[in-house]
Amino acid sequence: MKNSTLLFRSLLVIILLAGGAHLVTYAAQNKDSITTNEVIPDTENTAPNYETDYIVGKWIVNYNSDDYKGAIVYDIKKEGNKFNAYTYEYQDEKGYGEKAEKTKTLTINSFDGYKGKGTYKIEYEGETYDVQCNIDMVDENSFKLSYDYYGYGDVETWKRFKS
Repeated sequence: MKNSTLLFRSLLVIILLAGGAHLVTYAAQNKDSITTNEVIPDTENTAPNYETDYIVGKWIVNYNSDDYKGAIVYDIKKEGNKFNAYTYEYQDEKGYGEKAEKTKTLTINSFDGYKGKGTYKIEYEGETYDVQCNIDMVDENSFKLSYDYYGYGDVETWKRFKS
């Protein structure tokens, strides 16, 4: 075999191998980007933080006032770098529940796994007020939410809801 024929065949094999490798790499990159976009459509989501994300889930608060006797179940979700609680279910004194309208009631702006600060919506005489509140974890299944708004304050105990 001539040297020139051997050289051209070697170049042809190298070009085919390199081209095939580029094609496979390109296809793999496109597949990964499609899969990532399908799994995480919201770009605001952040990576999980296991020291704080355990607060995500359903929590129940018992109320015994003139306005309401029963419990409200809240659903806390992580949205971006904040945690938001939405009404999930209203329960009467006997535990019978009715689905709620998913109103955002609490925004936790900062939370380190033990303590947090946020904004709590309270309703008083038909008006809704945004009140600064503090979160103090008792254990992984309960926390105390406290607020004081011009002399009107309360401490609520939120317990993990087990349906």
